[in-house]
Amino acid sequence: MGEEVAFRAAASAGNLHPVEVYIAVGKVAGIPAGLYHFAPDAFGLEELRAGDCREAIAQILAEPDLPASPVVLMLTGIPWRTAWKYADRGWRHVYWDAGTMLANLLAVAEGDQLPARVWLGFVDSALCRLLGIDGRAEFPVAVITVGAGEVAASTSSGPLAGAMPEPAPLSRRQVEFPSITRVQEAGNLPSADRVKAWRTAAVTGPSHASPTVGAAAASSADPIETVILRRGSTRRMRRVTVPVDLLRWGLAVAGRPVPTDVMAEGSSLLRYEVAVHAVRDVPPGLYHWVEGAAQPYRLMPEGQVRELSRGLCLDQSLGGDSAYTVYACADLESILNRWGDRGYRIAQLEAGIAAGRLQLSAFALDYGGTGLTFFDDDVSAAFGTSAACMLAISIGVPAYRAKPGGPPGRPTRLTL
Repeated sequence: MGEEVAFRAAASAGNLHPVEVYIAVGKVAGIPAGLYHFAPDAFGLEELRAGDCREAIAQILAEPDLPASPVVLMLTGIPWRTAWKYADRGWRHVYWDAGTMLANLLAVAEGDQLPARVWLGFVDSALCRLLGIDGRAEFPVAVITVGAGEVAASTSSGPLAGAMPEPAPLSRRQVEFPSITRVQEAGNLPSADRVKAWRTAAVTGPSHASPTVGAAAASSADPIETVILRRGSTRRMRRVTVPVDLLRWGLAVAGRPVPTDVMAEGSSLLRYEVAVHAVRDVPPGLYHWVEGAAQPYRLMPEGQVRELSRGLCLDQSLGGDSAYTVYACADLESILNRWGDRGYRIAQLEAGIAAGRLQLSAFALDYGGTGLTFFDDDVSAAFGTSAACMLAISIGVPAYRAKPGGPPGRPTRLTL
């Protein structure tokens, strides 16, 4: 009793937040060039290294002609934060949570008309050295360039001055999950040449076209920052029928292409299977979502499809109480054959981005949503697909109205 619990603006399973953010700054008003760690509790930057290190990052990305960006963000994952609760599956939660953060970042960047790009090809060990992390207890997840219009730094191609200290233990007694270490290291790229070859194969790899999308007829006129603060994982839903726009626009937003170095422009690795419970003009049942439209796979009474959805989502009531539940799936066999073990990271991350976008679209329309875990093989069997489920997202009518979060530095305080 009396313990204070902090929540953040991006969705995270169990409110565990295993993702850290580092920032490399070039020429930004009021911030000296350097490498920083973002401290969410203080909402401030902790300087790790003085001086511009963007050229070193360009080498790590194997992109000497990297478009000039005044800010480079680097996301890392600390698997122990989530694995203590979710065990080996916690590795997937790292990428899901990073995806929901990226959904917010990309939405804000687009709202402010700032170019942003997600880089998933990099030399893992070199990025670890730059950030002062060990690649096991904390490992790199993604690099994001934001902004443009500046001439890239080119003062030195050698190592940065001032070596980073050795990573300090995160706790007195650390517990490592060997399978998490193996799956992460299996996808590592050891050199710039390997990054270039992998990226070339990735861009021409298997993908699906993503439809373009405009605003929904009933969407909120609020700025994206307001929608983000209003969003909160919905923990209870009412069984109420929703307009079809919530389904069509939500999935169109979720499936928008991610600006990244690993997929052809305008494409996606994901396909969407949908359990419709109570959507106006769409009979209850299971659907394949194809080119922006619901194609019936198996229709059934509302109660039956709700019970099935609940069962697929580990018997969590939200899976069946929602208006519809989306299962973001990927053809892992073709992805792994083309891109190797690193391809699994990308599919998980894109699913996290889709989940974050789907929830933001729901809150923009004054509804609610949440991500859920699931029985992998049962989802594939239910929809008659060989694709593997990456993440489940339930969208519907909240049973309560969440209190919006506060702006940076002024959090909303809740009394239970």
